[in-house]
Amino acid sequence: MNVRPALFADLDRCQRLDGGYSTAYVWQLDETVEPEQIAVVFRRTRVPRTVQVPYPRPLDDLFEDWRRRECLLVAEDAGSVAGFLDMVVDPERWQGWVQHLLIHRPFRRQGVANLLLDAAERWARGSELTSINITVQPKNDPGISLLLKRGYGFRGFTDRYFGNNDAGLIYTMSL
Repeated sequence: MNVRPALFADLDRCQRLDGGYSTAYVWQLDETVEPEQIAVVFRRTRVPRTVQVPYPRPLDDLFEDWRRRECLLVAEDAGSVAGFLDMVVDPERWQGWVQHLLIHRPFRRQGVANLLLDAAERWARGSELTSINITVQPKNDPGISLLLKRGYGFRGFTDRYFGNNDAGLIYTMSL
C-alpha cells in the first residue's frame, strides 16, 4: 500500500469510490437544560438492526481542494485507489480540517485509514499546524472508534452539520 499526494488523474477515481458504511451502533444525544446548567451527553447505543449509511458529503469539492495544493492524499494498492484523505487548512487558526476520509469498501479493516491519517499528521506537523479536526456523523461508530484509538479527543458538536441534517461530532488531535 502506497500513500502519496493525489494527482489530477486520481480525482475521478476518488469520486467513484463507495464511501457508505454499515453500523450496529450510533451515538445518541441526550440534552438536559436547567436554570444553572446545560448538560449534553453522547451515549453509544445499539440499534435494532444494522444500518446502511451512505457517504454523507458530496465529493464535488475535490478538484478545488486539489488545486489549492494543501493535503489531498491517496492510498493506492496495485494501481487501485483504496481510499483518500482530503484536509484543508484554516489559515486564521492554522488548523487542518479533514473534509473527507473515505476508504473503499473492499479495502476496509486493512489499516488504510491509519496509513492516510499517519501521512496527514506528518504533513500537518511539517506545515506547523496546531491541530487536526475531523467532523463525523453520530452514526459513524467505526470512524469514532478509529479516532479515539488514535488519540483524537471529542471537542464538541454542531447541529445539522451534514446534508441529511445529522449533527457533526468534532474530534481533534493537538499537534
